Amino acid sequence: MKRLVLFDIDGTLLTTHGRAVRAMMAAYRRAYGCEAAHLPYRMDGKTELQITIELMTMAGLAREEVFAGLPRFWRAYAEELERHVTPETTTVHPGVAEVVQAVAGDPDSVLGLLTGNCEFAARKKLGCAGLDGFVVGAYGEHHERRHELPAVALDEAERIAGRRFSGKQIVILGDTPNDIDCGRALGVKAIGVATGRFNAAELAEHRPDAVFPTLADVPAVLRAIQAD
Repeated sequence: MKRLVLFDIDGTLLTTHGRAVRAMMAAYRRAYGCEAAHLPYRMDGKTELQITIELMTMAGLAREEVFAGLPRFWRAYAEELERHVTPETTTVHPGVAEVVQAVAGDPDSVLGLLTGNCEFAARKKLGCAGLDGFVVGAYGEHHERRHELPAVALDEAERIAGRRFSGKQIVILGDTPNDIDCGRALGVKAIGVATGRFNAAELAEHRPDAVFPTLADVPAVLRAIQAD
């Protein structure tokens, strides 16, 4: 295997049209008794652990209180996702299904996730979207900061593939500057896609190896992924 290909989920592969965020807000009310929907906060490119810590401290809780409530929150969040997110409320972005299928079927590639979503949220969304084939996962409950996640994915990929990927053998695809920047210390190949809140020009400012408006030009996207 020549490369490890890691996809972000929200904004990159799909959108739940705000349903997942509503589920999260409902879970905060249940687990912490806090209303967070009104707080001025951007979630883009952050892990759900980081989001929870920052939002709940903004709502007035001490960091220790946030961590103590995490088991309650994760349970409530899983239940709220079941209520809020369905196949009917989930939209897969253009070209995504074809690109994912091509990478999953490529014997030279290991297909994985590098996402701010916790694992059960990732699986729920991908199930609703009909996307599968991911064999590696670095998820939002693993670390507070997203830049710690590539190392998690590398360790798991090494166990699966029997080799250590490095440098441009690692490909990260995402829709935010955090996605592009999180693997910079490892010298990875970063590909931006402007299907989230950032346009192509804004993503290009972070010097990715390639930027696409969407993944609809499947041959071009695959060439960018597979280029040496």
